[in-house]
Amino acid sequence: MTEAIQNIPREAQLLEEISLLHQEIERLQRANQDLYLSLTTTAEHGDIIEAELHRTNEQLLAEVEERKKAQATLKALLAAISKRKDDLEIVVQTIMEHGDVMDTQWALKLSEINQIASLDSLTQIANRRRFDEHLEYQWRQMMRERSPISLILCDIDRFKQFNDAYGHLAGDDCLQRVAKSLAFCVNRPHDLVARFGGEEFAIVLPKTELQGAIYVAERLQEEVARLKISHSDSLVNTHVTLSIGIASLIPTPALAAEELIHLADRYLYIAKQQGRNQIIFSSDRSQPTIL
Repeated sequence: MTEAIQNIPREAQLLEEISLLHQEIERLQRANQDLYLSLTTTAEHGDIIEAELHRTNEQLLAEVEERKKAQATLKALLAAISKRKDDLEIVVQTIMEHGDVMDTQWALKLSEINQIASLDSLTQIANRRRFDEHLEYQWRQMMRERSPISLILCDIDRFKQFNDAYGHLAGDDCLQRVAKSLAFCVNRPHDLVARFGGEEFAIVLPKTELQGAIYVAERLQEEVARLKISHSDSLVNTHVTLSIGIASLIPTPALAAEELIHLADRYLYIAKQQGRNQIIFSSDRSQPTIL
């Protein structure tokens, strides 16, 4: 009886082990079925899976190549930046070491360019652009100082006939010689001799009253006469002569610099209309005087 009681737990243990064994068998059977399904699926779709794997592999290879190219490009870019940095450092160092010399050279170059832009290419005196700038500046300056400013406009008499008779090369030479003579007569720092246009010349005389401008105009005529440039077709003189108009004003806010040009041009026109080779001026802007 006692032995039978002792065998009960053992039988229960065996039953439990048998139950666990059945469970394990069932699990293995299910795993076997899953494996079978997997093998079956793989067998049925192997080509598709292989193609997908091949495509994925090609994509990975392409990405690797792209990364290699990007790395190479980045490396080249970094090298270029490094070289540019070195070059820039050299430039900066050069500027620091030779800055004063470079500033002087640039200043000289700028001055040369400005001078070229302000000169008449044929006569090498101030051009019309320079004349306009200078007259406007001196007009404002004389307005502030309440000082007179005079303008002389002069024209080579019968210059068209001179060109027709002697040719344009001789005409250019005549313009150059006359321009040089006019410049010789004007020496003050703020005075300006300019080619006004064609065969016309202008002389700006700041801080100069009418009598001073008349004196300069007479010198201009004398110097041109001293050149003795033949002009057989002049009908005025056997040599080149000048007709001159003079205007002198004290600038005010109610007047513009163009008024000075207008007056001088008006008197020059009268000088040419009344026989040329003369000086016309006025002290009251209404009654011109012949000299």
